[in-house]
Amino acid sequence: MNAAFNPAHPLWNARLHLVERSSPDAQACAEWYAQLLSDTLTQVDGNTWQLVGPQRLMRFSVGPTKTVPRVAFAFPDEAQWTAYRAHVAAKGVTTVSLEPDAVLGAHAFELIDPDGRAMVFCVAPAAAPAATTATLGVDVDPDTLPLPGRLQHFVCASTQTKEMLDFYRDVLGFVESDRVVDTDGDLSSAFVRSDEEHHSFAVFRAPQAGPDHHAYEVPNWNAIRDWADHCGDLEIPLWWGPGRHGVGNNLFFMIEDPDGYKVEFSSELEHMTPEQAYREWPHGPRALNLWGSAWMRS
Repeated sequence: MNAAFNPAHPLWNARLHLVERSSPDAQACAEWYAQLLSDTLTQVDGNTWQLVGPQRLMRFSVGPTKTVPRVAFAFPDEAQWTAYRAHVAAKGVTTVSLEPDAVLGAHAFELIDPDGRAMVFCVAPAAAPAATTATLGVDVDPDTLPLPGRLQHFVCASTQTKEMLDFYRDVLGFVESDRVVDTDGDLSSAFVRSDEEHHSFAVFRAPQAGPDHHAYEVPNWNAIRDWADHCGDLEIPLWWGPGRHGVGNNLFFMIEDPDGYKVEFSSELEHMTPEQAYREWPHGPRALNLWGSAWMRS
């Protein structure tokens, strides 16, 4: 998926690469995800665990409950990453180089968003699972683990949705896909993309800033069923769904991890070109679920 850097869409072709979770009992949290995803869990040091699977990476560290201190987006090649770092610097953002490691590779830098979250941009290491789009219509054996589910988007809650949208769109270079506006004209949520998929990042208005959820994109409706059956086998109840989001038009369901943090499985996420303009939705349940009840953050 190598492509030349485009100043009009500087982040295009970067995809969500890593989600870090902190928890008071990081080991138990990591083991729960390892069982859910059937991925390989290793202990990095005394307080850190790492989970590696097909097209998904997570790290776990000891810290406050239900927090995501850092997420990483990866470019397909060093040339795009280098040009992107220059773009961010030209916007006046302070960046910090990170030490090379097996997950973030030899080229990675970190910056801080308006809510204080660390965002990392790196070049996907050659040994990392390839970030390719799940193929619609391809069935897999539901008895073969791990089931397919590519790490696809991260969503946060914020008390300053407009400022967050302005930063992610105008400074970092995400492309706005949809926004949800209340009757006073205030922004209640915004969805932005860094590739053809409708959103790789989103922000919801909430009483307190923090992580909202992250999502795995699965191949099709049958895979949604297979993941739900797998959760049932593990006695993990569905927390919300199945349903179909209005914004993004994707099928979904959500579960909760041991800390109460939400995890989504999604399919058929809308695809958009970089030139497509954003749409506006009225604040209400149908923006979040065309089939029924909605998780309203505000």
